[in-house]
Amino acid sequence: MELFKGFVPRLSSVLRSILAGTIVALSAVTISSTPAAAAVTRSTIVSVAQSQLNNATRNHESPLGSNCNYYTGHFRSWKPSSGCPSGDGVQWRDSDWCADFSKYVWKNAGVPYADVPETSGGVLTGWASSFKDYGVQHGTWHTRGSGYLPQPGDAIVFDWEQNGDIDHVGIVSSANSSTVSTIEGNSGDRIKANSYSRSNVDIVGYSAPVGAAQVSGTASVYGVLADGRLTYTAIDAATGQRTHGAVISTTTLGFTPKAMATLNFNTILITEDSPEGKLYRIDVITNNNSLVFNPPVLLGTGYTHQLLAYDGNTHLFGIADGVLRRYTVNTAKPTLANISSGELIGSGFTLKTLTATASNWILGTTANGMLISYRIDGTPYTRLQLRDTTWQVFDHLLSPGGGVYYGHHTNSGMYRYLDTDPHDGDASDLTGLGTVDPSGWTQTLLSAQPSTVN
Repeated sequence: MELFKGFVPRLSSVLRSILAGTIVALSAVTISSTPAAAAVTRSTIVSVAQSQLNNATRNHESPLGSNCNYYTGHFRSWKPSSGCPSGDGVQWRDSDWCADFSKYVWKNAGVPYADVPETSGGVLTGWASSFKDYGVQHGTWHTRGSGYLPQPGDAIVFDWEQNGDIDHVGIVSSANSSTVSTIEGNSGDRIKANSYSRSNVDIVGYSAPVGAAQVSGTASVYGVLADGRLTYTAIDAATGQRTHGAVISTTTLGFTPKAMATLNFNTILITEDSPEGKLYRIDVITNNNSLVFNPPVLLGTGYTHQLLAYDGNTHLFGIADGVLRRYTVNTAKPTLANISSGELIGSGFTLKTLTATASNWILGTTANGMLISYRIDGTPYTRLQLRDTTWQVFDHLLSPGGGVYYGHHTNSGMYRYLDTDPHDGDASDLTGLGTVDPSGWTQTLLSAQPSTVN
């Protein structure tokens, strides 16, 4: 079984790259020293760009086609203003303005060095080429051909004629293995959301903002196919790219599974879809070139849970008919004696999906699309509703930790998200990062090993 398979019009305004000074290229690709300030989050950068896209008073030139825009007026008071309006406390100015828009986004998101005026030696200027200069100077520049997966908040730079002159710049909003999505100023006389093939030759490369919060680690994902075979897939949490698998077992479980939770790299708990509620332990021997596991070990009965999740710190959560219980699992390869009798947390947990995001933190979605986080600190527990709707499209929710979430879509796609602070009860820092794969995830159950991503 094969599990995975896996343009917008050119802008009218063309910027010409100039060399303002000699820039010494750094041979390393590591980030240089950063100012002593709080790290900028990529989700904040995208949020600022999105807010400007939605700002009807200044998300376009006025008059259209005049090059009169808010963002040049914000930074460069020496540019001509004849025929340009004033608005939002700024005299609008006449200039190509994609770089001014991108600089505005970075500056207001708190990107280091973006607030240094060009008149005071700042690298970022009104030229699109300055964003490449920024990346080169700080060691965050990545060419299109380098294999780098662009990240939300990166600056993307273009050369429309492929003549070596950088003509345009925008902000990356998301990317996957094939497509990069952007928010750009001066795109057809306004701010626009665009998308491109990552192989588009107009793309020169990407500059990452210095100090941007990053995740690191590998998401280890186990699954069950409709015929009972197990799967294993590894995903690079930073890029969203599969690095291994899917590897598929030749052996089936031998029973109809109902819910699963991954305890560690080679141990899975799975309940049987039966009146007895049998709980099995699956010991994986290898998941490298093939997936091999020992015969399932029956641990006990009475586990009639529709949903299971393990938090990586001894706590196994199970929901049966809306009732949440917490079990303590005190060893890596548990027998029934190693699993405590379930502590009743409460009822009314009518969740469609369930995962654990940290010790005693669980996350789930409802059939009508709510995304809800719970802190299980005893009774009463804390309930934090992050989203009111739209999450109903997912039939499985996974988290390897670090605020990284994967949603398995009913169309068999795997989508990824980053919650910069997963426990603040505020979804304003929850950002969609595109897809791992747009289709091909045909598993009926999925579970991620907890606490493998930081």
